[in-house]
Amino acid sequence: MDKRLRIAHIMATKGGVIGGSEKHTFELCAALAEKHEVHLLADKPYGVTCPKNIIFHAIDFSQSRWNPFLYWQIVQVINNIQPQIIHAQAGKAVELVSIMKWFFQHIIFIATIHSHKNINKAYLSMDGVIATNKAAVLGLSPEKIRVIYHGLKPSTLLLPHETKSFRQRLSLTPDEPLMIAIGELVPSNGFDVLLRACVGTEAKLLIVGEGGERKKLEKLVGILALQQQVFFLGQRQDVSQLLQLADLCVIPSVIVTFPTVMLEALQVGCPVIATDIGGTNDWLPEALLCPPDNVEALHTLLCDTLRRLSVLRTNYLPIFLRAQQELTIDGMTQRTQEFYQALLEQHR
Repeated sequence: MDKRLRIAHIMATKGGVIGGSEKHTFELCAALAEKHEVHLLADKPYGVTCPKNIIFHAIDFSQSRWNPFLYWQIVQVINNIQPQIIHAQAGKAVELVSIMKWFFQHIIFIATIHSHKNINKAYLSMDGVIATNKAAVLGLSPEKIRVIYHGLKPSTLLLPHETKSFRQRLSLTPDEPLMIAIGELVPSNGFDVLLRACVGTEAKLLIVGEGGERKKLEKLVGILALQQQVFFLGQRQDVSQLLQLADLCVIPSVIVTFPTVMLEALQVGCPVIATDIGGTNDWLPEALLCPPDNVEALHTLLCDTLRRLSVLRTNYLPIFLRAQQELTIDGMTQRTQEFYQALLEQHR
């Protein structure tokens, strides 16, 4: 795409919290801003973390979506920007722009679905919809859908001596099987199911993340007598390195939401097993999946996978190669630009 575009992204999350969709929005906007004029309308606290090459517009998104002043604020900014494309990120933003779409009929309206739970009727009014996995687009018109996976910044790969040193700091022996599970410690991520499924396995498990369920999960570890097997590391900044140490990443989520940690693991060459939710089957074959919220099924999958760790990485090579090609920020940005261009040509 040679033509420089003026693009306005709208992110209606409030409070400045950086989750998966907010991180994705920042990274996509920053990459697009290398070639285009990119504006971001977001809650004021996000101005601190917004990349400097993005033009930031503070909107008070703590207001109700039924507040007329909120719409007035957004309309004023759009009138000043005069973008060719408005790109709404997730449910609340899509609902807001769908109501004002009739007022800006010369502008292309695009929405990104970040998880299946976000889908509402407002998406049907968009000119185009980007989904981050195939499961998210069920029920939507296929001609206006484009599946574009989140892109990730390439991670620095550990050298063998660095891996050895890292494992020693975690008091792991060289041949000790190591599993890792990453995410917020909340019921929907299924860590209680994973702990119960670990009973009778011999691998150690690192749990990375914080959340309101931590004390309950630590108590469960004691009840299940897993104190020598399970370790809570809390929030970490070295997730990529920890994934490279692990023999297996386990995703035990029990609700339909696409697990970004799966993409992080695949990009650094860590095998993954998961519950069959939220598009995990876009990347993993049936043999590496099990039903959600099912202790017995997850236990069986863990045991079967741990028995074949010696050949697992070799069998995973095609998946790893695909991840390295598709799950980059450059690839994500290029496919997004191509979708913008296709919609602009249709509009003309």
